[in-house]
Amino acid sequence: KPLIFRATPQWFCSIEPIRANLLAEVKKVHWVPSWGEVRMVNMIKDRADWCISRQRAWGVPIPILYCEDQTPIIEKEVFDYIIKLIAEHGSDVWYEKEAKDLLPPGYKNSHSPNGVFTKEKDIMDVWFDSGSSFNGVLKDRGLKFPADLYIEGNDQYRGWFNSSLTIATACFKTSPFKDCVTHGFVVDENWDKMSKSKGNGIDPSKVANQFGADILRLWAATIDYKQDVRISESIIMQVAEVYRKVRNTFKFLLGNLANGEDSSFDLSNDKVETFELIDTFILAELERVKNDAINAFEKYDFGNGISRIVTFMSRDLSAFYLDITKDILYCDSRTSLRRKQVQNVIYQVTDTLMRLLTPFVPFTMDEIYHSYGRDHLANVQLLDYPVVSNNYPDVVIRNYESFMNLRDEVLKKLEEARSASLIGSSQEATILLDENNEVIKKLKTTNNPAELARLFVVSKVDLSSHQEIVVSRANGQKCPRCWNYVDQLHAHEEHMVCSRCNAVLKEKA
Repeated sequence: KPLIFRATPQWFCSIEPIRANLLAEVKKVHWVPSWGEVRMVNMIKDRADWCISRQRAWGVPIPILYCEDQTPIIEKEVFDYIIKLIAEHGSDVWYEKEAKDLLPPGYKNSHSPNGVFTKEKDIMDVWFDSGSSFNGVLKDRGLKFPADLYIEGNDQYRGWFNSSLTIATACFKTSPFKDCVTHGFVVDENWDKMSKSKGNGIDPSKVANQFGADILRLWAATIDYKQDVRISESIIMQVAEVYRKVRNTFKFLLGNLANGEDSSFDLSNDKVETFELIDTFILAELERVKNDAINAFEKYDFGNGISRIVTFMSRDLSAFYLDITKDILYCDSRTSLRRKQVQNVIYQVTDTLMRLLTPFVPFTMDEIYHSYGRDHLANVQLLDYPVVSNNYPDVVIRNYESFMNLRDEVLKKLEEARSASLIGSSQEATILLDENNEVIKKLKTTNNPAELARLFVVSKVDLSSHQEIVVSRANGQKCPRCWNYVDQLHAHEEHMVCSRCNAVLKEKA
């Protein structure tokens, strides 16, 4: 069954007159991934003339009329009149009117002595249609041009990106986009292309209905979209687990902005201006995370940006700050300065993380927004997005990192003591630390002894010139309210509690 190729008349756009301009405009665009620039440059360098005609029965017409001798009419007066007709009646006017009625009134042409004209039957290449979309979407509406971003699959370098760039450069001497992002395609967990015949396709609506739209969005935001990506129920389950941890962290944060059934944290009344050093550490790290995430998002590196946030929530919040401040939140007086300091930190953390994550999990973040007294706007997406800032010097971050290294050493020693059955929980321990350690010096000058013990979730911290970290079982009696070991318990009604808890209970009474 041999094929016969038949040459037929076609319409072409010459690339050569604008090739240098096209290559110059490609250099101005921010391409993601970066190899997109090389790919586009090579295509333009090697590209022949662009055939813009197609032999189809329906589409956007090529507005060419022919004389009796088949001479095409290429005159501005005629084109302007056809443009006017299409603007008034739509593109179907080309098919509805006779050829002579598509010409300006009284038009004559020496190539048609009998006044007979015919219409071009070919239509425009559909890539010419889509490639000129910027004109109808942006320029004709008086919107910002060029567009900030064009985003499509990586098969569009030869298609939409190419035609858009060609038309905009030819007509307006500029690329129609500042940034161009391309993505791969979704495949199944075995890297096979999804198809109906294989039955391996996954319906996004079913995933959204089963797991929630935010989990599907979180999956899309955390994958390496620059290449083909896998999806399956097991992969979605992994994302759902990450989502669950994020949601539970927010649940804890919100729960501790409530002061009981009758009141909640109110920034206008409960705001404080001074913080303990450890609070400053977490706020400085929050700012660094915010800046890192925003910088990643602005580079369309969504996966690393979200990973930075999730790691902060897991490592710095849940495993550290929220762990060491539970004693303050649960056991201190509701009106104590220290508790308000922690609540102020929690408020700032909640507000910043909520805003950062809103574009990715908007339903969940809107639920959070309406849950802690910040619902003066209809939707969380109406809030301003955070901006990069530099409110904390680098030395604060370095001190925080040094403290976390020391804390890791202490936790290791506590785990060894637990394995040796010396202690059960960490609050059953007293730890001996080197008073000449630079981190301890900074902490000692800004914290009282009880606060120092809280940083390691132990009952007591002793300081000496001994350089090794030593863990021993705490002396004294266990307070049944805060679980810390103290030298003396005090009677409160039918219970024996530590002096701190006794004062709080008396205040509540």
